[in-house]
Amino acid sequence: MKLKPGPTRKVHANNTRGAAFCGLGAFVGVGKTQRAHVYTAATLPVGPDDHKKIDPEKLARELEVDKCAVNSGRFWMMDEVEYAGGDTVDFHGVKMNWAGDMTGAEMMAQFESAYVPSLIRRATNWIFHAGKPVHLLREPNGTVWVLQEYTKAVDPSLTADNLDAIGSKLKNLPAGWTFETKVLTKNLELDTNRAGGWAAIIRDELHCTYQGCGYGTDASANYVL
Repeated sequence: MKLKPGPTRKVHANNTRGAAFCGLGAFVGVGKTQRAHVYTAATLPVGPDDHKKIDPEKLARELEVDKCAVNSGRFWMMDEVEYAGGDTVDFHGVKMNWAGDMTGAEMMAQFESAYVPSLIRRATNWIFHAGKPVHLLREPNGTVWVLQEYTKAVDPSLTADNLDAIGSKLKNLPAGWTFETKVLTKNLELDTNRAGGWAAIIRDELHCTYQGCGYGTDASANYVL
């Protein structure tokens, strides 16, 4: 493998709400031991369609990994990001930083299944500012999922200004789940350093991604909405 995954520095960026980015998983191994090294263009200059430059099969051969999967053009919904980033790598003209690791099975589940929680190991702090809207999925057991990124891949009409309409478009929500939008009265921080470096994430049927807030024993949030 020609990649060197792992954290080497701290990355911080402001004014990230609505910023375009894309991601990539580089898979090593097979079966239960397969790992996905996660790379992200977060905080780097990237266009919403830049992911189309990447040929995943060709890239896997070049990197000497078993498989590559591209996370298509996406847009952040937090206002500020902090994370332990690694080497910056050029993937067919798209620069990305190492950002974390998942099991191969959990990363593929994120691509293929809606409303199925997966764990990713990453040292990140997503900061949502007071006075700004957040978009939430609520489970009947009290778990809250906070929208961290949206995509136009399934619904090209989505923009940062109409995400409050997502709820009416989710036709396959699990029983008892609800969608809502609210304006924060104080900053919300989802800091995985308070949870052993782990984040729980899910996708909805529009392929938008949410991070857990109060999922299981997760203590990453400074408060639960």
